[in-house]
Amino acid sequence: MALLLVAAGAAGIFGFQFYQSAMRAKTHLNNVISQAKVISSGSTDDMVKSLSDVSYIQQETAAAKQEVSGPLWGFAEKLPQVSGDVTTVRTTIDTLDDFAQTTLPALSETVTGLSDANLSSGDGQLNMEPIIAAARQMSAVNESMQKQAKTIQSLPEPKIPMVKNALDQGRDKMTTMAQATESLSGLLNMMPNFLGANGARNYVLLAQTNSEIRGAGGLVGSAGSVSADNGKITVGTFHADGEYPTNVAVADANEQGDGTLYNGLYLGQYVHNVSSTPDFPRVATMAQKFWKAASFGGDSDGVMSLDPVALQALIGATGDVTLSDGRVLNGSNTAEFLLSTVYKDLAVSEQDRYFSETAAQTVDHLFSDMNTQKLMTVAKTMMTMAQQRHLYFWSFHDEDLAALRSAGLTGEITNDAQNPVTGVYLNQMQASKMDWYIKRNSTVKKTGDNTYHVSYTLTNTLKASQAASLPEYVTANAKNGVALDRVMLYTPAGGEISNIASSNGSKFTAVQAPNHMAYMADISMAPETSVTVEYDVTTTQGAANLKLDQTPTTGDPAITYQY
Repeated sequence: MALLLVAAGAAGIFGFQFYQSAMRAKTHLNNVISQAKVISSGSTDDMVKSLSDVSYIQQETAAAKQEVSGPLWGFAEKLPQVSGDVTTVRTTIDTLDDFAQTTLPALSETVTGLSDANLSSGDGQLNMEPIIAAARQMSAVNESMQKQAKTIQSLPEPKIPMVKNALDQGRDKMTTMAQATESLSGLLNMMPNFLGANGARNYVLLAQTNSEIRGAGGLVGSAGSVSADNGKITVGTFHADGEYPTNVAVADANEQGDGTLYNGLYLGQYVHNVSSTPDFPRVATMAQKFWKAASFGGDSDGVMSLDPVALQALIGATGDVTLSDGRVLNGSNTAEFLLSTVYKDLAVSEQDRYFSETAAQTVDHLFSDMNTQKLMTVAKTMMTMAQQRHLYFWSFHDEDLAALRSAGLTGEITNDAQNPVTGVYLNQMQASKMDWYIKRNSTVKKTGDNTYHVSYTLTNTLKASQAASLPEYVTANAKNGVALDRVMLYTPAGGEISNIASSNGSKFTAVQAPNHMAYMADISMAPETSVTVEYDVTTTQGAANLKLDQTPTTGDPAITYQY
């Protein structure tokens, strides 16, 4: 009895001491997280100031590592019920300390080096040398960051709920940081070639309008050219879709055996419909053919695309745009003007000019009077717009593609079964501008180890009383404001979709797309009504959590994940 009492007392003392040690380690890590938030989500100035002195984070992670390196934690690691969780905690803290001692100083050196550099050579030309040096440094930072994130991602699931919750949060934070680092590395590494550091480049620039929705964004109302030579950017003339020849890319319509998805959309026949496919490399290939076939066109090195939402974000980041009639567009009024007002207030013959003027000035502003704060602000804006599919860039030079993919700019349909993505893509089927009024929201709920339920709701926000007052150019065939969108559902790579149901009874047809099965249905939406599409998704065993990709919205992407 005496021995049992002594053992119980020792266990109590051990448990209390271990708890106190764990709380001290937690305090250090909370201090790290607070400082990291400033670096990752603060203003450019805050980030530069925080990175100028990384010693505080290093001290805190070192203190946490020392706390979990003592004999108390070594003993706990041998206890059968908690050994795995203790090992997970120690490995996590070791990895965070490695990040603080190695990756963070390198990131600091990259950012502070850029902040001290003169990025403008005058006359609208960029000084390429600091950008090239930063790109090289950022590649090393990203490589280190990806390894550290992979280490934490591969840790076994803890048994203790508190440890599991903490690890899940840590995984999310590291994944977010790793994605941001990879995107920034990609953007910096794509810039030298994009800006003509190794020879002049010429690009086609598409202006898409999401009011008439297409799989990759919106109808292409006009397209122009952008040239770059050793950091000097020149924006050429834009040409309305009616100026292009027809039937240039007809062979592309069913090239991948999925032509049924685009029945009625004249894919390949008219330049304005090249964006009907959500796969942007395919859009770019067709757009290049139309540009080359036009009397004013020629060869191109790649294709870029901007929609009014991207234009608004970039204008907000780089400064207002003044149009030829004196109208000023800024970071809050651009999207509504180009997606709604222009169709109600201006003659059809004038509309393309406003899109072209806005796109041309925005691209010109992007790289003029460049400094580090502007570069980082533009980079952050571009990453967000690319993630939401408002901004694309595809190069026909293979050596550019790795950086563009890292930056998330290519708009490809992913075939990565370990990082599964289900897609919901739309095409307007009535040649109307009704999609300005269609708002969307969705939920992805995890229902098992590798199963999910997706709910996707489309709402026609147009008031029934307002439908008759809209110009015919807006409603077109959408009589009484009834919109008609083709909805295309894509399975994740290596996965399946089942139990598709639509609240209005629409039936989905299966169509084999490259590396994916797709399901399509044309869904009608009267004013002030909603239609919800629901389906189940099964992914590959052991894959990461399912993500949802979609045709870009005109506002908040409104995707809720319930894992």
